[in-house]
Amino acid sequence: MEPTSAAVIVLAILVALLFAAGAGLYRRVRELELATYNGVGLRFAAGQNEQARSVITTPGGTTLVVKINRQCPICDDVLLAVRKLAPELPADHSFAVVSDDPGFDKSLPDEVRVIKDPAIWRSITVPYTPALLIVDTDGLVVFTTPVGSGDALVDVVERTVVRRKEAQP
Repeated sequence: MEPTSAAVIVLAILVALLFAAGAGLYRRVRELELATYNGVGLRFAAGQNEQARSVITTPGGTTLVVKINRQCPICDDVLLAVRKLAPELPADHSFAVVSDDPGFDKSLPDEVRVIKDPAIWRSITVPYTPALLIVDTDGLVVFTTPVGSGDALVDVVERTVVRRKEAQP
């Protein structure tokens, strides 16, 4: 075999591998995009979610729900951000931390409601943890996003508070 033919074959194999890797990466990005929107429009008000709605929502206010689990390596960073943000929230905003661990014992301010019910944790159907869900007074999830760090949580919560202030007459 000539060196030129061998080089063409090797390059063709490399191009095929790059194409396959690109297709796999595209698929994963698409799954993450779809997952980001999963949960928006969920209403904690009907059937099995009635208990979740009454526990999660804040009458007359917006609830910032942080969904964590016991195997989450970055949840401690997210909880530190919750601890920092909770006292600074406007009166019509509140945090609720939902954990699947009945033995959850992290130190959080009194303003933060801690829900340690695995059934309620499962009723929050976002496919990622930690997650932030913004729930209105009627129990409607109006926004959801994965929270990859405490800084990401701070950023989203600050934008939420600013938008809420701008929307008020």
